[in-house]
Parts: sequence; structure tokens; C-alpha cells
Amino acid sequence: MSQAFAGKTLSRQESTDFFKNCFDHDGNGKQPGALVLNGPGTIVGFAGLVECPVLGCKDYEIGFVLARKYWGKGYASEIGIAQIEYGQGIGCERLLALVSPGNVASKSVLHKIGMIHHSTIETETRGIRNIYVTQS
Repeated sequence: MSQAFAGKTLSRQESTDFFKNCFDHDGNGKQPGALVLNGPGTIVGFAGLVECPVLGCKDYEIGFVLARKYWGKGYASEIGIAQIEYGQGIGCERLLALVSPGNVASKSVLHKIGMIHHSTIETETRGIRNIYVTQS
């Protein structure tokens, strides 16, 4: 999963592998799924909860990736709020979001949806990331 959130474009094979291995094909609600616009049914990206043990607990990370032409339209905030509500509804005590320190737009969305900065870490697969958490 981490490869999809590493901030780089995936090859066709990496994309196929990510879809086969990481998407929520069985409807468990704790893996990514396609984001589709109401009405036209256009796929605009993917989002979903993902297990995230970076703080040493069984936390879940909210995550979303939007095609560039859908940035700045309010979708990220809408998706983030929905993921938080869903996660809390299924009993997640704390939700995380990991974001590249230079990704000002994503950090702004996380603040807007009520998440707060917790710490900064470096992972082998995703590099340096700011960790944001839901407020208790």
C-alpha cells in the first residue's frame, strides 16, 4: 500500500499490482476503493482506510489520491470527513493521515477537517512524513 502513497507515479504493472493486492474487493471497508463522481460515474481517484502501525498501535490511516484535474474542487475535504466519520463509526479510536511535509494543499485539508499535527517520521518506503491525528 505504501507505494501508492509514496508521491510518485506508478507504472502500469505497479498500478495493476496495487489494484489486485490492495483494493477492497471483498467489501471489508478497511482498504481503498475507487472514487466515482455521482452522475457521470467518472473515476476521479481512490480512497480508503489502511492499517497504519507507525505510532505502535492498531491505527488506521485515511488516504485519498485524486487525479490532478480534480484538485481544488473540495473533493479532498469531503472525502476526508467521510473517512473520519466512517472510521469512527466502525470503532477506530484514532485515525492518522501521513503527508509529505512539502504538500501544503494536503496539510491544509487535514487542518480543515479537524486533524492536528502529531509528529514527523521517516519511513523506508514513503520517506519523511508529517503525521496528523484525529482529535479525541
